Amino acid sequence: MQRTTLRLIDMPSNYLLIDFLNKKLVDLKKKQIDEYKQKSEMIIDDLLEIPKAELYTNDFFISDKQVQNLEAAFSLLLEDMPVQHIIGKTYFYQDCFLTPPGIFIPRPETELLIDCIKNDFKDEPPKTVLDIGCGSGCIGISIANLYKSFKVTGIDISDKAIEVATKNAISLKVSNINIIKQDIFNMKPKKFDIIVSNPPYLDINEIPLLDSAVKNHDPLNALSDKEDGLKFYKYFINNLFDLLKIDGAMYFEIPKSQITNQIIDMISNNSNIESIIFKDLERNKRVIKVFFRK
Repeated sequence: MQRTTLRLIDMPSNYLLIDFLNKKLVDLKKKQIDEYKQKSEMIIDDLLEIPKAELYTNDFFISDKQVQNLEAAFSLLLEDMPVQHIIGKTYFYQDCFLTPPGIFIPRPETELLIDCIKNDFKDEPPKTVLDIGCGSGCIGISIANLYKSFKVTGIDISDKAIEVATKNAISLKVSNINIIKQDIFNMKPKKFDIIVSNPPYLDINEIPLLDSAVKNHDPLNALSDKEDGLKFYKYFINNLFDLLKIDGAMYFEIPKSQITNQIIDMISNNSNIESIIFKDLERNKRVIKVFFRK
């Protein structure tokens, strides 16, 4: 992956990096930016290639050009832009993914989807996988990277998402994934062995209550179905026979809200399917595996 690099110059300068950082930390604290110190360190590591371990143990002098670039990045941070959008990348599972502005930022808790699939499929023959609402491609690409024999399809309705997911697949040299623009609600019936999704599950009325960094920067289509948050889950459950092979499994992320209870009720009311719930490290219900009753 190409990295933006601003190397420190050897000529003398009177501007110490740590002095610049300390001033910015004061400003960020006043603006009540969450995790401002960690985010600041990430920006410096990305722009100057100075890791946290060296930042506080060595003296670094920065040039005027480097100050300008740091100022530009920190001005975005002061506006509460997510640091993953500022530096344009996010680490997810085992890889680094491009996440420029306009792309949904992968969350660490979503990695549980990969762990669930990895736990169920070890030395398996080739499988077909559908990643619904692929965004940056992090879920589908991670699966394709783990299982070279699997054929993965990632779909999304966003042109930006398709562009970035394709770049991520190329950058990570993952060739067994096909990224296409497709609306799941209009998709021609085709059955897969594995279906995975982190769908937009927020009720549209929840959006104004989100942190500004989320509601102002993550794409709305990735946050909410613009209805009650259940649209995708209803479709998955009601159309499972058209989407999933009889011995297949579907894994989808669920929210920490009343919606999860409604999803569980929908599954319980369908005599043809059953489910297993997996909890995240905070003991919240995070992933549901749905499969056909034997």
